[in-house]
Amino acid sequence: MASRTGSKLAWILAGSYLALAALTIGYELSIRLFDRGNSEFAGMLSAALTLPGLLAVISLAGLALGVHVGDSDTWFVVLLGLSALVNAAAIFAIARVLRRG
Repeated sequence: MASRTGSKLAWILAGSYLALAALTIGYELSIRLFDRGNSEFAGMLSAALTLPGLLAVISLAGLALGVHVGDSDTWFVVLLGLSALVNAAAIFAIARVLRRG
């Protein structure tokens, strides 16, 4: 029963993180789309929220595809979204390991 509770907690933590990241990315995307004149800092909050995974995703995307977060609105969402998924997987794994111990 303890592993089932640990798994449920891991899903809740990872899902909550993904929801927060999605809201943040969506908010900053709306700034990029609807207020281009004042969007020079749009993406900073999302970058801070997805930081550990963002470094890996940006490195891989830059080497493999030659793209960066600021290249277009599409890449902004794709790279930050992938970073959020990487971080959510890490949160899930850590939560499961900690609940077992």
